[in-house]
Amino acid sequence: MRILIVEDDSLSMQYLCSLLEPHGQCHQAANGKEAVRAYCQAVEASAPFDLIFMDIMMPEMNGLDALERIREFELYNAHRIPRNALAVMVTATSDSQDVVRAYCCCSVFAYLVKPVQVPDVEDVMTRIKLDLQSPPS
Repeated sequence: MRILIVEDDSLSMQYLCSLLEPHGQCHQAANGKEAVRAYCQAVEASAPFDLIFMDIMMPEMNGLDALERIREFELYNAHRIPRNALAVMVTATSDSQDVVRAYCCCSVFAYLVKPVQVPDVEDVMTRIKLDLQSPPS
């Protein structure tokens, strides 16, 4: 599994990497702009990401805006992508507007509020592995 972790805080990035490395190959981006670029380049290289762990509050481009751009890219490049990446929002905010936007506009798989707990990540990863085993819709 190819995982893109998008986080502007270096300690949070290291923590997420340590939790996710047992589940797949982790790549890093420090903000939303880098995430969109990394995602598009991965598709261009025929190696799309299966999973994106994305913070919301970041400089240059927030996580929700970045994920909306990624979803648009997936829509226009559906012929090149076997399935859209599953997305998990990881953020310090539990603002109801962000939660609604994440699920409704960005089609997120899960929404985790910081501080992220190991059992929560393991639960999400178990559900993701089951989802990835099912045929694409």
